[in-house]
Amino acid sequence: MTSPDEILAALAARGYRRTGSRRAIAEAIVAAGSHFTADDLGARLPRVDRSTVYRTLDTLEEAGIVDHVHLGHGRAVYHLAHEDHHHLVCESCETVIELPLEKLRSLAGAVDREYGFELDRRHFALVGRCGSCRVTGGGPRAGRTRTAAPDGGRRGARGRS
Repeated sequence: MTSPDEILAALAARGYRRTGSRRAIAEAIVAAGSHFTADDLGARLPRVDRSTVYRTLDTLEEAGIVDHVHLGHGRAVYHLAHEDHHHLVCESCETVIELPLEKLRSLAGAVDREYGFELDRRHFALVGRCGSCRVTGGGPRAGRTRTAAPDGGRRGARGRS
């Protein structure tokens, strides 16, 4: 789903009403890009009550339209559910690296085989230190979002995480 109309149609298909607030929230989700918090949406939507934003995000998650993950110790971060990836979070600079699912499939399989435990990818983030902070001993700075390239390099744009 990449448009507000698709988000609203998916809700309607599950029996949820189309409301003006839900349309505004769907538009804010699409405008926010990959990762956003409820507070990010609330800041974009001063006329929508914050509790409506939270309830709508819960509804969207129940409907399988968005997922959330806890990146470190901060608030829940949401993204559209079709954006399947894991997260690497630098505890020094708060950079978030999006890691393709296949990179951790063997780990998930081993955990399942050896412990009978199924990882929930929606709430799964690995915390550590990014390459830059390991080299420079870097400290806190504004968070960025990057996507891990298949060759192990990094690509992507700076973004709010």
